[in-house]
Amino acid sequence: MLIFQPKDIKRKIVGDRFRALPGMVNYPLRQWMFSFATTNLGLQTISKEKIIEKSSKYNVIRFGVGETIVAREPVEGSDILPKLMTNHIGKFTLQKPFISEFTEATLVGSTAVGFNKSGHVISETVSPNRLSKTLPINTILSRKLIRHKIPQIDTASSLVNIYNRNYFHWIVDCLLRLEGIEYYHAQTGRKPLLIIDSNPPAWKIESLKLLGYKPEDYIYWNGFGINIKRLVVSSFRREKSLISPVACHWLRQRVLSNLPKSQDKKSYSSRIYISRPKSAGRQVINEEEVLTALTPLGFVSYTLENMSFTDQVALFSQAEIVVAAHGAGLTNIVFAQKLIVIELFGSMVAPFYFLLTQALGFQYGCLLSEPEINNQYSEKFKGLVVKIDKLQHLVVQMMKEHSSK
Repeated sequence: MLIFQPKDIKRKIVGDRFRALPGMVNYPLRQWMFSFATTNLGLQTISKEKIIEKSSKYNVIRFGVGETIVAREPVEGSDILPKLMTNHIGKFTLQKPFISEFTEATLVGSTAVGFNKSGHVISETVSPNRLSKTLPINTILSRKLIRHKIPQIDTASSLVNIYNRNYFHWIVDCLLRLEGIEYYHAQTGRKPLLIIDSNPPAWKIESLKLLGYKPEDYIYWNGFGINIKRLVVSSFRREKSLISPVACHWLRQRVLSNLPKSQDKKSYSSRIYISRPKSAGRQVINEEEVLTALTPLGFVSYTLENMSFTDQVALFSQAEIVVAAHGAGLTNIVFAQKLIVIELFGSMVAPFYFLLTQALGFQYGCLLSEPEINNQYSEKFKGLVVKIDKLQHLVVQMMKEHSSK
């Protein structure tokens, strides 16, 4: 197994911090600029609520159903969760999804922000719940200047996302919206051309192929602007940290139905441990001890960065139990069918995968890292020290409960 040396990790951390620096500067600047633009430049926002309220104006097509997610405490034997997680225990509802259609719209800027013909920003074309932080400044300034200088296409829908290299956001904030886009096609007979990031990673193209899309079904974003006669906007299937289980089931069924037959011949363990040797953050510091404890129980270690999208889908589709540090690789639990998830947390805690397991009806346990007195990295990059005895106990307990059901 490939293990990065400390100097390699330090190099990656410095690189990641350097790449993150523009975002650290831009976020507060974007918020100020957004506030200034709405107050002084006449920038208006067409929110999700406004679209629903004026459904005839925005050609809204509702589909599917409203959903309820019941999030219960992690299984007994898990560590006590921080308040950020316990705030997400209870019953939650998701609104009925919809498709809307904006005539004579424009996509502008590096992240393809949508504007209607009056120059109002369409919030559902931007990352959900973070419009003021994620709307690029140059997009606000240039929205009225480029309309007559850019190409035009007929009917299209954008899958460009501000987190364009993030696996979680591609799956959850882009692919899950395809259900609505396909519903629009079925209802109207018009098939929107998909717009995706320029220079996308291979797993994006592979995921579209596995969903049945061909190269002629999408174009690459030009990074500048496009006028669109009919901009089809599918509502996000995530409300803050809550992800639609119906959309997840749709995605899983579609992907698994297109899984190549050759995958049947590949042998994967149903008990998987996800290693992160190539990551600059949240590595398991005592991973060797973890594997020594898990291997006799039938676990095999996998490094997802070394696997194709299709292989990751196949791996998780037959998994019985997964043990992994918090990270984007856990998004693949969408493709599982009946699963035990044990999530390992360090200093960074987020509720996404806990809530996703609850939405999908999976068993969930979690452990917090032991204090690591020699950890020299920042909060975001701190490694994890797993409590081996607690992990062994939790694995055995959850597998026993799983087999009895």
